Amino acid sequence: MNLFLIVLVILFILFLPIPIKFSIYYSSDDYYIKFYNITLTSKKKDKFKENINLDKKEEDLFKIFYKYLDLKSFIFDLYHSKFKPYLRIKLILDYSFNDAAKTAISYGVLCQIPSLVFILSSIPFKIRKFNFKINPIFEDKFLLKFETSSIIFLSLANIIYITILLLKYITSQGR
Repeated sequence: MNLFLIVLVILFILFLPIPIKFSIYYSSDDYYIKFYNITLTSKKKDKFKENINLDKKEEDLFKIFYKYLDLKSFIFDLYHSKFKPYLRIKLILDYSFNDAAKTAISYGVLCQIPSLVFILSSIPFKIRKFNFKINPIFEDKFLLKFETSSIIFLSLANIIYITILLLKYITSQGR
């Protein structure tokens, strides 16, 4: 009976999706990246931060990783996978150019962006809720404000599956 409960708890932990919440905000005045309402980076924090150089070893690791990965096949299999994490995403774009006519013309062009963002984000994720608002502001000043709030539902089984898929493509290169 104890073994059954242990196996049941392990399976529950393995397949229970864990919500990961993050938000990104950018405007000409301020920016921040938050993870569970903990500010990772912001304009206020970066004033006090010193410049940190990346190690050459870390850069070499990414070059080696990219060299052994067949990206086209990996993206194809990831797109057609059944075991993708779920994503809820809310995007808001407020913008204004110096001229109201330029703002109105660019609104037609910018309305094509949500379909592109949806297609690109549906490669690694299953989209549960997708909300993209584009708000033109007809003022005589330049304004660009981008805000996103997203929740990724990720389980341990998803992580294991994507890791196995990634390792499969690295080892199938025969290098």
